[in-house]
Amino acid sequence: MTVNEPAARSEQDHSGGSAWSIERAATIADRLQSRAASSSPSATLPAETVDLLESEGMFRLGLPQDLGGREEDPMTLVRTAETLAYADGSAAWATMTGNSSMFFAWLDQDVAKNLLGDRPGQPVASSFAPSGRGVEEAEGYRLSGRWSFVSGSPHATMLVVGFVVVGPDGALQTAGDRPVMRWAVLPAADTHVLPTWHDAAGLRRSGSHDIVAEDVYVPVERTLLPLAESPTADGALYRMPFYTGVRSLLIGIPLGVARRALDEVTDLIRVKTREMEPLLKDQDTQIRLAEAEAALRAARLYLLEATERTWETVRSGAPVALPLRAEYTLAAQFAMSSAVNAVNVAFAIAGASASRAGDVIQRCWRDVNVASQHIAFSRGRWRAAGQALLGADIDPYSV
Repeated sequence: MTVNEPAARSEQDHSGGSAWSIERAATIADRLQSRAASSSPSATLPAETVDLLESEGMFRLGLPQDLGGREEDPMTLVRTAETLAYADGSAAWATMTGNSSMFFAWLDQDVAKNLLGDRPGQPVASSFAPSGRGVEEAEGYRLSGRWSFVSGSPHATMLVVGFVVVGPDGALQTAGDRPVMRWAVLPAADTHVLPTWHDAAGLRRSGSHDIVAEDVYVPVERTLLPLAESPTADGALYRMPFYTGVRSLLIGIPLGVARRALDEVTDLIRVKTREMEPLLKDQDTQIRLAEAEAALRAARLYLLEATERTWETVRSGAPVALPLRAEYTLAAQFAMSSAVNAVNVAFAIAGASASRAGDVIQRCWRDVNVASQHIAFSRGRWRAAGQALLGADIDPYSV
């Protein structure tokens, strides 16, 4: 089965988006697929795969154009991730999280250029959690901390990590009743990786280890906070609601993994027998497959439609009002839950054959269930969207 199958079987929308990145992803997908089942002693992508992704521009999808990036629109981000994930969920996850150079749009652009040097397509990983402490010093911070689940950390050249601000006297800085936080851009050489991702349940080669920084000085110009500050780069992508932009990087992955699982199980049903009868004729199997197929297609189209409407609003210069933010959240949450359900159905229909090491459906099952645990798709997002539908007062950053 080739990785162009998802387009052949389910590409029925007419969403916008640049073709370049999607086509480049398609050209390397077969190579990603051929390596997807290989083991990795470091629980990350092998160097040759990282080099391939970088050479094809897959780590500069969200980087501002003036910095040498593609600055792709969010529909293209979704569909590029989907194409990669159809081949290999781990590679897709490490690729899209490796696009954290997208947040360089909030740095002074001369500072960003100096950080990137002559290598705009380098992989940059991130962890938003404010797991570090940055003690204020002259024109900077003295940073220490440990950040978990930093996908792509073994091969990232730089890392964007969150920290709380601590005064020179050791007191936690607050704004109202919340700690003051920022993000720091660290060279990978200023951190070390703790190997915590070995034997992970899914996304096993995404390199989602912990990282540690100890007493690292960070100049203030290498810190940022997209949640509260305006971007310095002039591009519509960076005017997207923050979590909408983040989910645009990731939500194509479960869609691509689920598409692969349904395609695989559809082929399996045609040849598999159960209790001496062709599975193809089993009515319950037919119904379950049809329900999963319909839900996944509907969720995908709803996501792309909500994404496109959000993008059109941003490009017009208008703010994205709370109702549209909530609708995008509904679409993203529905896409994730529909993808998880589709893969779970495929795994159940496949039966014992999916228990074997190296089975594609099993890998899809593990990958999509782990992807669904990301905080961007937590159950609280459903709650926030429901509160918005009811007209309740909510934190706009929760949707």
